[in-house]
Amino acid sequence: MASHNHEMDPSRPQISIAALLGLVACVALNFWLFRLGVLWGILGLNITKHVGIALLCQGLGVDRATQGSDPDPSASAGPATRVDRADSIG
Repeated sequence: MASHNHEMDPSRPQISIAALLGLVACVALNFWLFRLGVLWGILGLNITKHVGIALLCQGLGVDRATQGSDPDPSASAGPATRVDRADSIG
């Protein structure tokens, strides 16, 4: 009989309680901002959209280092030029 452990499945996005409370607070803030005016509400929606995308990326593990991999810092660096002190002095 196969055992299903969905809580430990690494492919499922997970969101913390603090992140969920923050998202609910953003939605409540949007309702309040729309009561002040449409411009304030649209500004609040824009901020909430960015917060929501950041939480989604965090839950999906975007930009998370995988276990056992050693990222090569020179792979993303630009062309390196070496400057000797003796050459630069004179």
